[in-house]
Amino acid sequence: MQNEYMKNLNTHTNTENPLESMSLYQMCRWASLIDAVELVENKCNERKIDFESIDLQPLDILKYIDSRTDEIYYNALTNQ
Repeated sequence: MQNEYMKNLNTHTNTENPLESMSLYQMCRWASLIDAVELVENKCNERKIDFESIDLQPLDILKYIDSRTDEIYYNALTNQ
């Protein structure tokens, strides 16, 4: 589903305010990354493990971001 929306990405850059040059889809990807990091942090806190000491699995995080992005994007489109 992500390839359908990639064509709508903004290509210009704005150094003063990067959010103005981002598409909605890009903002949803960043929000998904934040969710992934917070999820890992919460699990570390529950298990009393130092966040810096864990071995992150990039492919698992990418899969989470991909699935979460579509959900956030759909919610953003339907709530407008």
